[in-house]
Amino acid sequence: MPHQTRKNKIAGLTMPLLAVCLNAVEQRWQELPALPEPNGGFACGVLPDAIIVAGGTNWTDGKKQWLKSVRKLDLESLRWSDLGPLDQPLSYALVGVSRAELLLVGGTSGAAAFHGKVSIGGGRVAYAFAGGFTIPSVLAAGGQIADELLCVGGTDDLVNAAGYRRDAFSWNLKTGTQRTLPPYPGPAFGLAAAAVTGTELFLFGGVTWDATNQTVVNLSEAYAFSPLRNSWRRLESFPFSVRGVSAVALDDRLLYIAGGYKNKEEEFTDQAFIYDVENDQYRTAPALPYRAMVGLVRSGEYVYCLGGEDKQKHRSAAAYRIKVADLLRP
Repeated sequence: MPHQTRKNKIAGLTMPLLAVCLNAVEQRWQELPALPEPNGGFACGVLPDAIIVAGGTNWTDGKKQWLKSVRKLDLESLRWSDLGPLDQPLSYALVGVSRAELLLVGGTSGAAAFHGKVSIGGGRVAYAFAGGFTIPSVLAAGGQIADELLCVGGTDDLVNAAGYRRDAFSWNLKTGTQRTLPPYPGPAFGLAAAAVTGTELFLFGGVTWDATNQTVVNLSEAYAFSPLRNSWRRLESFPFSVRGVSAVALDDRLLYIAGGYKNKEEEFTDQAFIYDVENDQYRTAPALPYRAMVGLVRSGEYVYCLGGEDKQKHRSAAAYRIKVADLLRP
């Protein structure tokens, strides 16, 4: 009995201590004013004084809505404002930065792949129906290195999972010219995490089409592409198979990779990792403030976690931020 009593006392001390530790991690995230509407699949990027969330999707009464809205989060007041609608809906686009403007290309209007481009900057939105990607790029992954926006994988139509590709190309943000890159070495894919650090584009996870079983299958493969070498290199696989995971560079060496959809049993996850480029290793990092496929961007000393798909046929309007130093803290 004395031994059992001692064990109970230890357990009684351990549980509150564990709760305190978990709360400390949760409190590192600062809750911000929510997005004006629930949103997932949007394009997001950083301007000198603001974060932009453009387009996206949500659900109303069981019906998917394709959004035209362009929202601005002022980084001083932390308030959202409306920059006006796009000429047509846009979701799953890639984002580059040129002359202090965000450039959105690729993605879909919901009805067809988008071949135009959107420029956002100086409090204005300029929308063009041409001049973007000539290759349909829906659910593709990519990132900007110098003046080139790299685009990898994806499909020609949101519902065409059998059409996932391994193709890769770059689009010059200044000239609009495109050039073909070596194809992705892994399976044809969509919905992978992408981030640029140093002079390489890093890709993690995603989803592919299993033709034998006529279903989608999540991936754990990870690769990096160097435009300087014009080649891919294999990385240590992500800790588990996942699609819709998000990544953001913290510095020239470390990436924060988090969220996504794991499987039917666990569904959406808040799990997160720090990936060390130099050592090709992952370590556990503070989890997201909620389980979802989120938008992640960095501005200054903060990483921002925005909206996303948090349930089947549902979107979140949540907005949080956390200091980079807190993400790196053990």
